[in-house]
Amino acid sequence: MKTDRVKEWLKALIDILRLRNGLMSFFGVLIAAEIALYGGQLMLPIRAIIAGISAAMITSAGNIINDYFDVEIDKINKPNRPIPSGRISRSDALMLSFALFMIGLGLAKYVNVYCLALAGVNSVLLVIYGRYSKKMLILSNLIVSYLVASIFIFGALSVVNIGDLGSMGLRLVALLSSCAFLITFSREIIKDVEDIEGDKKNYCSTLPICIGPDNAKNLARLFIAFAIILSLVPFVTQPVEFDLLSYALPIIAADLIFIISLTMNPTISQRIMVFAMFLALVGFSLGAIIPKV
Repeated sequence: MKTDRVKEWLKALIDILRLRNGLMSFFGVLIAAEIALYGGQLMLPIRAIIAGISAAMITSAGNIINDYFDVEIDKINKPNRPIPSGRISRSDALMLSFALFMIGLGLAKYVNVYCLALAGVNSVLLVIYGRYSKKMLILSNLIVSYLVASIFIFGALSVVNIGDLGSMGLRLVALLSSCAFLITFSREIIKDVEDIEGDKKNYCSTLPICIGPDNAKNLARLFIAFAIILSLVPFVTQPVEFDLLSYALPIIAADLIFIISLTMNPTISQRIMVFAMFLALVGFSLGAIIPKV
């Protein structure tokens, strides 16, 4: 009986941490660090790995604080989430979130002052987003999009001096961050379309409520189109020591999946977009790593 309770608690913990998001943050930092070391070493320095752990901790803390504030909405939209289902109390969730924020900031300080500054700004934004996201209209979507894009900036800052802003590695990281921003913005709009019924009942102010779900979907398609165009830039610029063939296969597959996802039901669409984002990361990673092997 006690073993069952432990298993149930661990499952609830995994659910509220959203380990998939944390892992994506971790690997996003490592990929950005590898790209930033353009034409350089294959093995990443330990500070890049520590930065990845820091990003994963802060991402998980943000997920928890969001669930803490969204409990009334989740009772309608997602009643099986750990807090509305009663598997984890709000007070326990708040303490866990605070602990993860502190650990993440401490690790960022160990990496360098630039990572600490970025981690501090992002932590504040995650709390603001969690508290006011449903009342900020399009600003909430922009905050999340920035937070995802900043993961790659965080990874680059962990291994590159701030004075190397003109390097090809940082240009590629900037391209990856821009694509991530546009794609995430599109996905956030789709998620708001999915949550529209619960948001209406709680008097929220989201983009689909204000402009209608169809118009919101059209805006999401526009941002995906911009992201796809940006993803093709390396084929035009042809950066030296960047393997375009290894980049091409996953990035074209990702672009096609993004296009197809926007024709589907919002619930399925926003989940498929996560897989396409993963493929895009693989493309950037292979393009940067293979010439070094």
